[in-house]
Amino acid sequence: MTLLVETPPGYDAERRYIIGVVLGDRLGLDWTLRTADRADVRIALAEDAQGPSVRVPDVLFATPREAWLTRASLPSVEHSDGLPVLYGAAAEPSRLAVDVFGSAFFMLTRYEELVVGDRDPYGRFPASASVAARAGFLGTPMVDAYVELLGDALARTWPRLRRRRHEYRVLLTHDVDDPLAAVEHGPRDFARQLGGDLVRRHDARLAVRRVRSLRDHRLDPHNTYDFLMDVSERHGLRSAFYFLAYRDERPRDGGYVYEHPFVRRLLGHIARRGHEVGLHPSFCTYRDAARTREEFTRLRRVADAEGVQQDQWGGRQHFLRWENPQTWRNWEAAGLAYDTTLAYPEVVGFRTGTCHPYRVFDLQERRPLDLWEVPFQVMDVTVLSTMGLGRDAARTAVLDVAAECRRYAGCLGILWHNNTYLRSSREQRWYEELVAAVAGR
Repeated sequence: MTLLVETPPGYDAERRYIIGVVLGDRLGLDWTLRTADRADVRIALAEDAQGPSVRVPDVLFATPREAWLTRASLPSVEHSDGLPVLYGAAAEPSRLAVDVFGSAFFMLTRYEELVVGDRDPYGRFPASASVAARAGFLGTPMVDAYVELLGDALARTWPRLRRRRHEYRVLLTHDVDDPLAAVEHGPRDFARQLGGDLVRRHDARLAVRRVRSLRDHRLDPHNTYDFLMDVSERHGLRSAFYFLAYRDERPRDGGYVYEHPFVRRLLGHIARRGHEVGLHPSFCTYRDAARTREEFTRLRRVADAEGVQQDQWGGRQHFLRWENPQTWRNWEAAGLAYDTTLAYPEVVGFRTGTCHPYRVFDLQERRPLDLWEVPFQVMDVTVLSTMGLGRDAARTAVLDVAAECRRYAGCLGILWHNNTYLRSSREQRWYEELVAAVAGR
C-alpha cells in the first residue's frame, strides 16, 4: 500500500525531506509526493486517490519566502486536547489540528537556532531560549507525539496499513576528556586534585589511590573503562567511548593525545570487548571543518593500528558546542555517520523533540545531509551538578526521561564521563543502579 501525499506548491526540498522522515523512516510506509492546488496536505492511497483521506494543516511551509528563517515564522504554541501545538489549525472532520510535517521539521532541523540569537558564554543555544522550554514541553518528545497522532489517524482510515514498529533501547556514551589524571595534568593541577580529594570530597583513600596511580595506571581514578563496560555488559548494553583529541584550543604535543601509549592500547581494548570507539572533536572544532577532519583522520589512523574495525563512526562535540548547520556539515565532510551532540547542558530533556535517530537537513543549503543525529537527553554533570539535584531527585529526573523514551519506543541516550561521579565505590554503585533501572523491563 503506497500513500499519495498531496501538498501545496513551494518548499519542495523541505517537504520531501520531512515527509520521508515521518512517513518513510519512522512509520515505515511507502509514499509518493504530488503538488496540488490546495491549502492543506492530503494523504490518500495511491491506488484510490479519490477515496478516503487524512488531511493535515499546512502552516510552516505556507510561510512567505521573505519571512522564512525570521522571527515572523516562529510558532506561537497553543493547545489542542491537552497537546501543545507548534503549528496548527482548528480540527475538522478527517483533518488533524497539528501541522505534523511543519512542526516536526521545525524541531528536527533546529530551525529556531538559526533565528534566535541567544547564546551562552560558550556560544551554545540555551534551553531557556527554546520554544520547548518556554512552552513547558522540553520533557516530552513532541515530534514523536505528533508522529503517533498521524500514525493513529492513518491506521483508523486504513486498518490494513502496516506501520514500522520500534523498540525502546538505551545508549550509554562516555566522553573521554581525561583518560588518566596522572598523565594529562601537570604537577600543579595534580596537587589541586589531590587537595580536592582531601578537602572537598573528604576521601583519603581516593587521595592515596591517586598518588599510587603515578606508578600504576590501573589505580588511576579516571581509569573506569572496564567498570563502565562491565556494567553495560551485565545489562545487555554496549557502551560508546568518544575520545578527545586536544584539551586546548591550540593543538599541542605531548600530554593526552590519541598517540599516547595508554590511549592507543585502550582503543584496542575497548574494541576487543565489543564496545564502540568514537570521536569527541575538541573545543573549537564546531565551526572548523578542516580541524574536525584532521582529528577524525588521526583517530582512525591510531585505531586502525590497534585493530579497531567498525562499520560506522560517530561521536559528540566537546562541551556540546554546536552551530546550525555548520557543525553537521563538518561531520558529513569528515565522513562520520552520526552525531550525538544535541542535548542541553543545563537541563535534561528533548532538544530535538524526539528520542529517535533521524537523518539531518541543512536549512541554508536546503538539502538532506549524509548524516544521522542520535539524540541524547541526560548528562551526568547536568543532573548531579548544574541542575543542583540530590541523588534521589537526579534518579527521578532520569527515570522520567526514560519513561518518555519507553512510551514512544525510542532511544534513551545517557552521557557519563569516565572521570566524574565514578571516583568512589558509592558513586559506582549508584551509577549501576541507575543503569539497571533504565535498562530493565
